[in-house]
Amino acid sequence: MARERRVLLIEDDADVAALYLLQLRRDGIPLEHAATGAEADVFVRDRVPALILIDLKLPDIDGRELVERWAGDPVSGAIPIWILSNTTPEDNLWWHSAPNVQRYFLKSKIALTRLSLEIRATLGLPYGERLSQRTAS
Repeated sequence: MARERRVLLIEDDADVAALYLLQLRRDGIPLEHAATGAEADVFVRDRVPALILIDLKLPDIDGRELVERWAGDPVSGAIPIWILSNTTPEDNLWWHSAPNVQRYFLKSKIALTRLSLEIRATLGLPYGERLSQRTAS
């Protein structure tokens, strides 16, 4: 199955998710959203996103459990994961040994414009895409 050039945001807080969706989509990032671990697991297995942004505290499945489950699969284990959490990285030292986790962001410290730039660089998305889309429409 081919990996999509989409980013999957796994966030159960509707207000936080709306903020991320608005900013990142406005910046031209192809972003999908899952509010539960079960939704995210189905998306990851069926659609294979290019990058996963995951909150660790989800209403149905612990984010760590999902990360570890995906790490054991040859397809989903190759998807880079960035953790977005309110818990400090020092409280979750396990992520250093998770082969599929690349970054850990503390939600209270994230600047969405910076996150957008880092996602675009990671996915190889052109920085002028947002402007050219506006002028074309």
